[in-house]
Amino acid sequence: MHQHAFGVAIAAMILAACSVSGPLPPGDESLVPADAPIYDRSLQGVSLDTLNLENFWHERPGERPHIILHNRTFSDVASAVRDGVVNIYTLRVEKRELRLGIHPNDLLPIRIPIASAILDVIPFQVPVPFQAEGLSLGSGFIVNEAGYILTNAHVVENATDIRIVFSGSRREYAARIVGTDRLTDIALLRLEDAPPVHPLALGRSSELEVGEIVMALGNPLGLSHTVTQGLVSATERVVPGEGAPLVDFIQTDSAINPGSSGGPLINLYGEVIGINTAIVSSAQLIGFAVPIDTVKSVLPLLILGGERRGWLGISIAHEDGAARTRLLEESLVPGVVVETVEAGSPAESAGILPGDRIVGLNGAPIPDVLSLQRQMVGMLSGETVRFIVRRADGIFSVDATLSPRPTLD
Repeated sequence: MHQHAFGVAIAAMILAACSVSGPLPPGDESLVPADAPIYDRSLQGVSLDTLNLENFWHERPGERPHIILHNRTFSDVASAVRDGVVNIYTLRVEKRELRLGIHPNDLLPIRIPIASAILDVIPFQVPVPFQAEGLSLGSGFIVNEAGYILTNAHVVENATDIRIVFSGSRREYAARIVGTDRLTDIALLRLEDAPPVHPLALGRSSELEVGEIVMALGNPLGLSHTVTQGLVSATERVVPGEGAPLVDFIQTDSAINPGSSGGPLINLYGEVIGINTAIVSSAQLIGFAVPIDTVKSVLPLLILGGERRGWLGISIAHEDGAARTRLLEESLVPGVVVETVEAGSPAESAGILPGDRIVGLNGAPIPDVLSLQRQMVGMLSGETVRFIVRRADGIFSVDATLSPRPTLD
């Protein structure tokens, strides 16, 4: 699309209060084919054996001293990271529905309460689904000098054209999708003909403390390059409701609204510790962010393709609070109990049995289901992982090589 035309279209969208980007219902199929020009092919030759992300992002080494607050602390942090935050504008394919036919109530000269109520349930109007081109907006941030951008998957869902605008600039730059992961709501983009960029350093969300001061940057409701400030209200938060990504979130009272999805959640050291995700439309003073440690673990999946996510082939038994309390009283490591093992799965090949209790993975303790999910969310097909399993006859290690999830015939 021509640059000026795209800008005019986005301006019209904002003035008309049209929708900004938001998560799509779970299970919705992609409306854009996998071979569409919007997808970047520059990393197609990369394999699990050759993939090296050692220098893909920046981290600041060493201990961090406490920040002394003054009247310009937040302003200084915002100024230092602003050039690394971008607005993302997209054209995308959307599902819509047209209702054809005449409603029977329209044939009545006046509305008669009983008759109108009866006619309301008669399906004289036939819904006809169709696809149309829509507009959306969101946020993102630069992750390295090569022009790669991290954002939410729902920001670029079904996009056919993506344009990036930097802080303090009106110029638009085209971008393509390297990969998306709906399970964690993360996407990786690449700028085409990227100008000199300002990548943001990534922090460690595992070190976050409840009550720590954070800042959210983004493009909420079309109000470009906005900064909000708040606290970390909770960590490892599982958001209720259908359609929420299957990931534990950072909860913050820093305002996160539609349009700021995909922008960075920043600590006072200027490091990204999460990706803002506006997913609860009725929330007030509650925002959620995907932890940056989760983002780091999923990056290989974004580059190699979502179909490469590893599959183990087990289901986990539900344990009530009383059962877990008894385990703690007996000084047993809680872990998670395997309920079923699928035939022909990597778990079966490794010798994992129903009733086994998984208490460790690759040297890390697994106290609960959330920990297991967090550890495995970015693991790839072909990876060999080591589980520590507790069984009636003792504790031992089990190596399992993950495989792609089987497709349903």
